[in-house]
Amino acid sequence: MSAGLSLTGLTVSYGPRTVLNELSVDLTPGRVHGLIGPNGAGKSTLVKAVLGLIAYEGSVTVSGRSLASMNPRQRARHLAYLAQETSSPADFTGRQLVEMGRYARQSRFAAMSSADERAVDAALRLTGADAWAQRPVAGTSGGERQLTGLARALAQEAPVLVLDEPISALDMSHEMAVLCLLHPWLDEDPANRLVVVVLHDLSLAARFCDDLILLTPGRHGAVIAAHGTPDDVLTVDLLRAAYGIDVDVRRSPVTDSLSVTAL
Repeated sequence: MSAGLSLTGLTVSYGPRTVLNELSVDLTPGRVHGLIGPNGAGKSTLVKAVLGLIAYEGSVTVSGRSLASMNPRQRARHLAYLAQETSSPADFTGRQLVEMGRYARQSRFAAMSSADERAVDAALRLTGADAWAQRPVAGTSGGERQLTGLARALAQEAPVLVLDEPISALDMSHEMAVLCLLHPWLDEDPANRLVVVVLHDLSLAARFCDDLILLTPGRHGAVIAAHGTPDDVLTVDLLRAAYGIDVDVRRSPVTDSLSVTAL
C-alpha cells in the first residue's frame, strides 16, 4: 500500500481557542510537501497532530490506516520525525543515536539484528554522518548533529518523513546538506515515501519542495489558504494576504526556481 497521508476535517483546540480549523488535504507519495505560513499560523501544531502527539478532531490516515488506531510503536513505523534541533544523551556516539531509530522495529530488549545494522549503515552513508559516527554527539557541530538526527529518522524506515523547521539553526552549507538529501531518499522508493517539511525560507521552499501548503491564521483558527505547486502558491497576492507585506517573486536564473524577497 502506498504511503499517502490524508487529513480530513482536522481540528485542534486548546481550551476554547481553535488553533487549526477543519484542515483537509491529501499528500501523495514521491513528493516533498512543504508547509509554509507566517508565525502563529499553527504549522508546528499541525506537525504535532500528524505525529499523534496532541489531541485532535477529524481524521489522519497514513498508508490507509487511521493514526488514532495506532499505538506509539506502530506510529513510529509509519512516521519518522526530525525536530528543529537534535538532542542526545551526553555520552552517545553518533552511531548509537542513529541506532535509536530502530527501536520501533525491534522486539523488546532485542539486540541489533543484521537488518537493523544495514538500515543504520545506509542512513549514515546517505547523510554523510558516517564520517563522525564514532564520535560523541556532544562533541559534534550543530550541523553535524542535525544530520545525525536525520540519519536516525531515516533509519526508522518509515514511509513518511516529517521535518519541523529542520534548518532553522543551521548555516548555509548544512542547510543544503539537509535539503539536498530529501529527493535522493524519496527516489529510492518513490511509490512508498513522502516528505513533509516546515520551512520559513520561501525561496528554499520553492527550490526543494514539489508542493506547498500555505497555512494562514484565521478568526476561527488556521486554514489552508492555498495548496499546489510553488508556482501556484507563491504568488504576490497570496503572499501579501498571508504575511501582510509586499513581496517580489521572480524566477532565479541560477536555480530556475522562484525567489521571494520581502519589500
